[in-house]
Amino acid sequence: MQDRRSFLQRLALSTGAVILMPAVSRCGAPQASAPAAAVRDPNEPLRTEPAGWDAIAYNRERGNAGFIPATYQAAINAESGPKEALGKHLPYLPEVGSVPAGFMAMMWGDPSKGHGRHPNAVKSEANNQVGHWYDWIRVRRAEEGETEELQSSFSDWPGTAAADNGAYAVFGEGDITADGGKNTIYLAAIPAGLKSGDRVRVWAHCLTHGEYVAFLTVP
Repeated sequence: MQDRRSFLQRLALSTGAVILMPAVSRCGAPQASAPAAAVRDPNEPLRTEPAGWDAIAYNRERGNAGFIPATYQAAINAESGPKEALGKHLPYLPEVGSVPAGFMAMMWGDPSKGHGRHPNAVKSEANNQVGHWYDWIRVRRAEEGETEELQSSFSDWPGTAAADNGAYAVFGEGDITADGGKNTIYLAAIPAGLKSGDRVRVWAHCLTHGEYVAFLTVP
C-alpha cells in the first residue's frame, strides 16, 4: 500500500503537473533558477481522463494513499469494494425534469451499474455526530491548464444553510429522508459557458468516507 506522498509523485509524473513536496534547504551560493511554472494544488486529482481510465481503480488507489479514511480502506479493498464502497460514492446523472440554469443534478451510486446507492443521514451517535452526506462538490471543465472551478457547499442535510450555495431535491415523490436518504439529489453549481455534451470533472467529499473523483458529461 502506497502513502499519499508516493501517490502524488506518481500523479505528477503522469500529468506533468508541478507538485511541491517538503524539502530540506541547505545554505550555499545562489543557483540559477528556471522560469517559474504554475504551481498546482498537490491534493488535486486528475483533470482529464487518460485512455482506459478506470474510476474504481483510480479512486481505490487514491483512497489508499490517504484521501479516504483509514477506517474505510478495508471496505474499499474488499471483494465487494468496487460496487459497494467505491461505486456507491461515484456520481451519476439521474433522469430528472428541468434543472435550474447553472446547476447539474447528481446522485451517488448508479444502480444501472450495480453500484450500491449512497445513503444520507443527519448527525447522530451512529456517525459520531458528523453526519453522512457530501459537504462539498467541485466541478470544472475536464481539461488541462487553468479553468474555472466552482465549489458547492452543503453544510447540513436534509436541508442546507443560508450560506450554502448548493441545494437538494428529491428523486421521485415523497420525503427526502425516506429509504435512508438514498433519493437525495444534489444540485451543484457548474462553471459558466458549459454546454450539453461537455465533459466535466467532479471532485467531491463525503463527510464519513472521504474524497471521490469522476468525470461526467453535461446533459
